[in-house]
Amino acid sequence: MLKRFFLMFFGLSLLLIAALLSLLPLLVVRGKLDELTYMTALCLWAVLASLSCLLVLSLLVRKIWFFRGTGEPVTFEQLREQLLSVNTMTGPVQVCKRRKKLIFTWRYKELQWCELFSGLGINRLYELHCRFDPATRTVFLADRTRAADFLICPERVKIGFRHVPLPLLSVLPRRLDTLSQYATKEPHEYNFRPREIKAPVMGTILASGWNVRLSLF
Repeated sequence: MLKRFFLMFFGLSLLLIAALLSLLPLLVVRGKLDELTYMTALCLWAVLASLSCLLVLSLLVRKIWFFRGTGEPVTFEQLREQLLSVNTMTGPVQVCKRRKKLIFTWRYKELQWCELFSGLGINRLYELHCRFDPATRTVFLADRTRAADFLICPERVKIGFRHVPLPLLSVLPRRLDTLSQYATKEPHEYNFRPREIKAPVMGTILASGWNVRLSLF
């Protein structure tokens, strides 16, 4: 795991250096350009550099944070049914179907959990997006967050737009749970942190023989 963090740090360092070096030509010709032209070029550089850094960061995450499944892989249908079984449990996690993806999040629309979120002052919901590639038996996991305001539960709950946060990388393969834990844990045992969704989902996928690749998108 330390190796992955080191590679990520090294890759980000190189990315930052490359971005700064790409700015040098613009700084060299600054005296030859009028103010408007220079500011336009600077803004264009900022946009291109940001998009390039985002693309490279996405590639780094996918390349470095890859985990191989263990045991004999189950079929796509069997894995999907295992993951969907969360909806039959009494825990605070639910899974929704969205086209070809499954999205795990908290059961904020149910009175019991909504009131608990409100009492704890939770103002942000975590989502885990799972995209499947049956050809390689790989599941791509992407983190998302949404602002939440629990005004009156569950009738008046305001949920904001999805945001792309930095990926949750502190999920150790040797300390993963499985989805079955939701059937046994009590409400007071939850801290309602992203790891409580991501670790069991990731553990179940790996234990089913499928690979996991973290992703920004």
